[in-house]
Amino acid sequence: MNSNGKKALPLLIIGVIALAAFIFEAVSVAKSSNWVAKFDLSWISRIRDGHIEAGTTKLVKFLTHFGSAEYIIVMTIIVVIILFILRKFTVGLWFGGTVLFCGVVLNYLLKHFVERSRPDSSNWLISESGFSYPSGHATATSIFYGLAALFLIFTVRQIWAKIVIGALGLFVIFYILYSRVYLGVHYPTDVLGGFLFGMASIFISTGVYFLVRKPLHELLTKWRLKDLSKVE
Repeated sequence: MNSNGKKALPLLIIGVIALAAFIFEAVSVAKSSNWVAKFDLSWISRIRDGHIEAGTTKLVKFLTHFGSAEYIIVMTIIVVIILFILRKFTVGLWFGGTVLFCGVVLNYLLKHFVERSRPDSSNWLISESGFSYPSGHATATSIFYGLAALFLIFTVRQIWAKIVIGALGLFVIFYILYSRVYLGVHYPTDVLGGFLFGMASIFISTGVYFLVRKPLHELLTKWRLKDLSKVE
């Protein structure tokens, strides 16, 4: 097995485990399993009961927009344009394709497949529409920030830098997940589902990227596009 294959294997294994966990939860939500209701009630109580304050709500309302599909789409386009300007075409295609296809298109299809209604609107602190599972904010956030963090972790050499990047990425993701439950527009299992699907997407996508980046680089070269992405 070459170096790319060795890098891809553990990523694919983690991705498949996350995907299996997502499928289990999605089926449980669709069937209204008892553990889903218990899990949701428990975490809603921990996050919302006695913790809704004007100052916190104002901050959460502002920060939750950094996980919206609209914001993630714009940021993804900006990142891809920068990567293309730097002539890192393989990386740009991988990053943009993963975020837009998995974080936006597949999430939309999953929502309409499960068709879970949102929590009681009388408890909402912001207005929302559409189905509830999986959370679009949770999915898009997990994929965009998770993919960016994973890319940087593979790029830097210092162990402390890898740890800081990973911790920062998880903090941003978990805060957006928390914000959706705090604002009352999602059940905890909605954001957990988005997180699991997001983790499955980024690990499987990154594993596949390591397997196909060299042939894709060679194909771009045949098309006379000088790709400066690292492929070895």
